[in-house]
Amino acid sequence: MDYLAVLKDLITNYEKFCHVAMGLAWIKIEAEYNDWFKVYPMGINIGIFGFPEGYVQKNFANAYVRAVLSGIAFYEEWDKDFFDIPQSGRKKCLDSGGKLYEEYAIPSELRFIKRDWEYLAKEIRFFAGLNKIPLKEQENIISKIQGAEVIETGGSYYADYEYVAVKGDTVIMVCCGLWD
Repeated sequence: MDYLAVLKDLITNYEKFCHVAMGLAWIKIEAEYNDWFKVYPMGINIGIFGFPEGYVQKNFANAYVRAVLSGIAFYEEWDKDFFDIPQSGRKKCLDSGGKLYEEYAIPSELRFIKRDWEYLAKEIRFFAGLNKIPLKEQENIISKIQGAEVIETGGSYYADYEYVAVKGDTVIMVCCGLWD
């Protein structure tokens, strides 16, 4: 699977993101969030999304969009299944809340750089260390990205660096940087 090509297609075109979101089958996923922004102004957020066996390989665009929507629900403190609604409701959400959804879906500065998992592990250690996150917690996350395919997608107003890592049926999204 060429994850980079799929991401380029999805996160350079909000209409494409919306198209995938509109047709998304709302499946149950496991989601874990790590908000390690404890010491101003350097922070890191990590979302880990576990999908059913074989789903990510066959449906990466859907998995990415589902992960983004799950992250929106978490960070905006909405019901985790807020998007499990008919298409007419989805269209209304995407149209009326377009600015909000687009900020989550499309980094304002696009980079699309393939990275190895060790590069992302160093980023996690750096920002987690600044935020005094115990080594055991850091290593738990790093073990989940070990061997993953990693793409630096860019950065946004709230995160200088955004990464998507894919390992098996898990999609990991990392946002880190100087937040002021």
